[in-house]
Amino acid sequence: MAAGPIGVLMVGAGGHARVCLEALRDDPNLHVLGSVSSDGTGIEGLLVAVLGSDADLTNIAAREGATHAFIAIGENSVRLAALQRCRDAGLHLVNAVSRFAMVSSSSVVGDGVALLPGSVINAAAHLGDGVIVNTTASVDHDCVIGDGAHIGPGAVLAGGVRVGTEAFVGMGARVLPGVAIGANAVVGAGAVVVADVADGLTVVGVPARPLGGVA
Repeated sequence: MAAGPIGVLMVGAGGHARVCLEALRDDPNLHVLGSVSSDGTGIEGLLVAVLGSDADLTNIAAREGATHAFIAIGENSVRLAALQRCRDAGLHLVNAVSRFAMVSSSSVVGDGVALLPGSVINAAAHLGDGVIVNTTASVDHDCVIGDGAHIGPGAVLAGGVRVGTEAFVGMGARVLPGVAIGANAVVGAGAVVVADVADGLTVVGVPARPLGGVA
């Protein structure tokens, strides 16, 4: 007798969670049992029950029969912390992959990853745990994306780009081939990055320059 769908507890109940929920539901092997949030409440129209606070994650998972989890939180550091809490609670992490995402068979995708509608992951790209590749964003061949990084809507990474842990590449940004974005760095919306960005640095503009140093 075939096993039923995997019971998944979603952590997060905001706007990003609503998008991730649709991607999770695109996988017939997953069944979202409900969500938890920091205060036990969620946005209107989430379309899944909010079962309580994530402080009670272990008990809620046991009560609902959840064996797996997905972290639907946009903020990088908070998402990675929640990912670790789920692992500590014995929950396995699933990926939220929209049916409208295009993922190369030669790419390597970590755990707890969100690949949202229109996203493209090209050949030999490597995505760490807890990565978000948001709506219509593109990650080209041989890119390496560190744990907890977020590639914003419509952003484009050319071939061989490296993005550090918990970095954020903003909406519509462009990163040229072979450029490295450091850990915890931020690339502003619409920026064009032509040179490496140091850890923790925020860059904006065309071409991208450190925030505060733009003419």
